[in-house]
Amino acid sequence: MQPTPMIRLAVAATFVLTACTSSQAHPASPPAGPPKPSSTVSALPGGSRAIDLTSLSGRIVFDNFQDVWSINADGTGLRRLTRSPWPEFQATWSPDGRFIAYRSEPNGHPEIWVMDADGSGQHRLTRDGGFPAWSPDGSMIAYAPGGGPSGMSGIAIMNADGSGQRRLPHTDGGEYPSWSPDGKRIAFNSNLSGGPLMYIVDVDGSRVVDLSGVGDGGQVAWSPDGRSILFASSRDHPDNYRDIYAMGPDGSGVRRLTNAGGETPAWSPDGRYIVFSAGGLFVMRADGSGVTSLPIEGVGEVSFPDWR
Repeated sequence: MQPTPMIRLAVAATFVLTACTSSQAHPASPPAGPPKPSSTVSALPGGSRAIDLTSLSGRIVFDNFQDVWSINADGTGLRRLTRSPWPEFQATWSPDGRFIAYRSEPNGHPEIWVMDADGSGQHRLTRDGGFPAWSPDGSMIAYAPGGGPSGMSGIAIMNADGSGQRRLPHTDGGEYPSWSPDGKRIAFNSNLSGGPLMYIVDVDGSRVVDLSGVGDGGQVAWSPDGRSILFASSRDHPDNYRDIYAMGPDGSGVRRLTNAGGETPAWSPDGRYIVFSAGGLFVMRADGSGVTSLPIEGVGEVSFPDWR
């Protein structure tokens, strides 16, 4: 993929950030190694509508493509949680905030691991898979193992202890699973047809809703109230850099939330805010206003935030 050109916005104050692009196609398993940043864009600061970070609560877990970190939503309390010589990333909170599931690649092949919120108790759940996502009740984890019928990834679920692994039918090429708040459905995107294109599957695998009519879109995140799904898309950009959008679970009401790049969005627990990556971490209101940078120093490129 060619790096995208610099896009400059004429504003009174700008900050420069580097957005990362996700993989476009996958081999027999989720790709080894973290995605690499490939585009540089400019973004509007929050200006007079900037979010007061001190008003935010909860904690955000994220990665720098090598290790897993966490930080308070107000920008304080930065903490490194993993220190392995191999990549560990794609971290996600359990609903009660006690555990973090994440992707580890000790042998250059993706595995799902879990640890306590403070980084202790690290242990492996699967020997194959990436993109972990906890069910709303914390009893199960959805993920993307490799080696489906087409030789690509797909969507599977397992118990939170790693037992009972089963692959969902009709999800070949799937990645980035995100549970509906009622725990009955999983949104995901698939690269099987050259996507990414978006779908929703019932947890029992009995029904798949095809959202490919929405067009290019991935990195899905279901809102806490169940009314919206976030996704990242290059639909408005021939140069392939991405912005963040929202839509209804039926694919209706697509609206663009960022105008200068964004990846891997996640909701705040109350659904009022969105955290996303674009070189650094940024928060904005659910309507896309007030984009505000989280002050993270000495970490480098960051991605895959999750907020609890």
